[in-house]
Amino acid sequence: MTRDEIFDHLEQLWTERDPVPDGLVDRMLALVTAERTLAETDLDYELMLLVERSAELTGTRGSTAYTLRFGGDNLDLLVRAGSANGGPTTRLDGWVVPPATITVRATRIDSPGEAAAEQTWETEVDGRGRFEFTDLPAGLYRLWLTPADADAKPFGTPAFEI
Repeated sequence: MTRDEIFDHLEQLWTERDPVPDGLVDRMLALVTAERTLAETDLDYELMLLVERSAELTGTRGSTAYTLRFGGDNLDLLVRAGSANGGPTTRLDGWVVPPATITVRATRIDSPGEAAAEQTWETEVDGRGRFEFTDLPAGLYRLWLTPADADAKPFGTPAFEI
C-alpha cells in the first residue's frame, strides 16, 4: 500500500467508527469567533483559568451536574451547572470568593441560527458571594464578572458547555 492509500484507509476507518459529533464544528467556529471578538476589543478583561472540573449524579432520576472552578488574580469562581428538573434548561449556581459587589453576565456564544442575536442573561452577586441563573438553555457560554469598584479589573471565563 502507498502512503496515501494508508491515510485514506485510516480516514475511512475513523469516519465510520468515531464520527465527528453533530454540531461540533459549529460550536468550535462560534468559540473561535467569540475569542477573536474579545481579542479585537479594547476591553481589559482578565481571563480566568479553569482550575478544576468534577461531575456528580443528582436527584432520583440520575441526571448529572458538574462543577467548574475558575481562578484569577484575587478572585475565585465556583460554578455548578445542573439540569432544571430534567427539563431542557439548566440551572447555574455560582459563588465568588471573596464576596464583592459584582455583576455577572452569562453570554451564550453558540446561539442557533446564523442571524440569531447574542443571548445574554445578567444577575448580581449577593453579600455572601452567591449568584444564580435558573433557566439557561443548553449551549456554549462564557461568564463575565464586572466589579462595581471602577478600579477593579473585570474577569471573563473561558467558554464552557452546559
